[in-house]
Amino acid sequence: MAFAASRREEAERVVIYLLPGTRRRIAFFLSLVLVLLGARLGLSIQGQEKETVARMAPVSHVNTGQPHVGLMVDVSQARPEQVQAALAVVESLRVKGTWFVDATFVESQPTVVTEIVSKGHDLGLKGTDQAPIDRLSQVEIKERVQRSRQALAKAGLEPAPFLYPPLGRFSDAVVTVAFQEGYQAVKPGFDASVMRGKEADAAKKLAGSMKPGDIVVVKVGRKGLEPEQRYLTALVSSLKEHGLAAVPLSALVKGVK
Repeated sequence: MAFAASRREEAERVVIYLLPGTRRRIAFFLSLVLVLLGARLGLSIQGQEKETVARMAPVSHVNTGQPHVGLMVDVSQARPEQVQAALAVVESLRVKGTWFVDATFVESQPTVVTEIVSKGHDLGLKGTDQAPIDRLSQVEIKERVQRSRQALAKAGLEPAPFLYPPLGRFSDAVVTVAFQEGYQAVKPGFDASVMRGKEADAAKKLAGSMKPGDIVVVKVGRKGLEPEQRYLTALVSSLKEHGLAAVPLSALVKGVK
């Protein structure tokens, strides 16, 4: 009887062995999710049963103990010279950001992308091109994220662990795949490209609405830098007046309290 009981106990045990790399990845992402933004719980209906599931959302704010706001630069359908001009503007303002570029741009303009990194900026993943991915399957999204990473690796570059999908369009699948692949989806809470009117007034209004840990995006597209240099200059100045500095997302996360 004792032997039979022992065999039953052994049968009930489940041993899960994780490779060292897998353990490190799990530890990293649990830390990122739980410390940076936490797991957001919600209710979902599946069949006749109601169950609680963890839902992850894109990061739009970081609980930082530093007077920093995150600066994202979304490169979308821009010519190389427009990206270089935008980089020159950002450098003239003495701020750094996280630049999101797609695989097609990286593959066709590796020198430009390398220049961005050489200036002290981060790179984030975006996808294969500018086509939205929010309606794709997880398998298709995964392929695009992987190609984006591979394009940077081929250029000898390592992206920061952030993903901003084309057109800023999200879905649960996009956020989930990003997490599975080692990246956190980010969604800026403020868009500087919409600044209009007098520069000082527009900058004062936007900067006055921001607080430490917020994330703002500027864009480089067919028309070049949006907002224009005069607006961005006024915004950076207004942020300083509010005691805030624009930094890359990696620096923003380092200030998590």
